Amino acid sequence: MMRFVFLVIFIAVVAGIVFIFLQADERRAISFDALAQEILDACKDAPYRPSCYDEEIPKKTVGFMLADSFEVTKIVQREDQNYWYCHVLGHELSARETAKDPSQWKDVAAQCPSGMCSNGCIHGAFQERFRTEAFDSPEEAYALVPELSEVCEARRNWSPSGMEQATCYHALGHLAMYITSADITTAIDICGKVAIKADGRDFTQVCYDGAFMQIYQPLEPEDSALVEGKNPGKEGLYDFCKNFEGRARASCWSEGWPLFGEEVKTPAGLTKFCSMFPGDIEENRCYSGMFYVITAQFNFDENKIVPFCNGMPDERKGECFSQAASRLVETDYGLVEKSIGLCQAAEKVGVGEECYQSLINFSTFNFKRGSAEALRFCDSLPNKWTSVCKSAK
Repeated sequence: MMRFVFLVIFIAVVAGIVFIFLQADERRAISFDALAQEILDACKDAPYRPSCYDEEIPKKTVGFMLADSFEVTKIVQREDQNYWYCHVLGHELSARETAKDPSQWKDVAAQCPSGMCSNGCIHGAFQERFRTEAFDSPEEAYALVPELSEVCEARRNWSPSGMEQATCYHALGHLAMYITSADITTAIDICGKVAIKADGRDFTQVCYDGAFMQIYQPLEPEDSALVEGKNPGKEGLYDFCKNFEGRARASCWSEGWPLFGEEVKTPAGLTKFCSMFPGDIEENRCYSGMFYVITAQFNFDENKIVPFCNGMPDERKGECFSQAASRLVETDYGLVEKSIGLCQAAEKVGVGEECYQSLINFSTFNFKRGSAEALRFCDSLPNKWTSVCKSAK
């Protein structure tokens, strides 16, 4: 009898604890919804709502855990379908978290959500760690190479997808500029030392992209101060990039697209831009990188992307649709349906098979193998491609 009484008491205590936690989760969900609504209300009349969200979400989530800040972001995205590209916000949230204890920057990067905000979170953690730390000589920067060579590789609390690793090495390109006081030549050399792996993997292209992007697209006042006098401007870009070779030259030129503004947002303008360095490495990198960029510049609007890709030369149409569809999935897993819609549009101009196959190949890189997100992606594809997708996993 006594044993029965103890069992009843034990069950009651456990039930009470579970009830308390469920209530806490419910209150938390309600408070997140209310907070997201405050943000939506604050930005409803803003000239460009995404920029307003980039400012309001950090202000409204001061003191929040990193994961909770992103939960609020997800609610805002659910209510406003124009806020998928929150890369700048990802920078800000992880930088804020890293600032609490810069020595934990690797752990902050490991907490960053997959398939959200175009992986801006990882970038922020890296840059915050070294934002104010420049070294007096190249030798001091090179001393960090052993540590930087390992930071993007799988470890005990981080098992990255291929995309997360590539994003990480891209962030190392930005970081190389910080630790070398924006000495682009030394930064490129550091990329070569940290991004080529013993097993043959080579992440130098994305690392170079990050280094040159730092020159052309500084985000913060500190970033602008770092590269002051380094930007060659539109008229000087060609001569500047001639100083480099191969992949470094390809990154130098393609990352300089902001200097050309609206010119590169038309098929004719982009074709002219990417033909300036006609070598295979430079030209191919220009097109693949720019199709990614333009997809985001068009705010993932298929009504702009489809005519743009249709206007490209026949030999580039398939790549245009493929890269645009992949960029949607890379930016946010919630855009899978839209990415498939682009491949459906590609079918109408005879490049649908290339688009679907490329998207499936990309998915093995973007999703973690065997993950629920990967399986959902495969199930979202037309029947013909579902089995192809699952066999690739």
